[in-house]
Amino acid sequence: MGFERKMYDVSSMNLKCAQCSKAITELPFQPDGSRPVYCQECNRGRARSGGFRSGGYNRGGYRGR
Repeated sequence: MGFERKMYDVSSMNLKCAQCSKAITELPFQPDGSRPVYCQECNRGRARSGGFRSGGYNRGGYRGR
């Protein structure tokens, strides 16, 4: 019982992964430029290593609320 997540074409923004510099052409959200973006592979690795809680966006005062 899965669902399809809306993907945004961001190829015109010339985004690169903040970790590996791979070109990013599609994201499940519309980026606003205030935070780094990661390719699918690096994002998976960050989630497995706890990157969202032990570094990632929590640095610099973002509390996830």
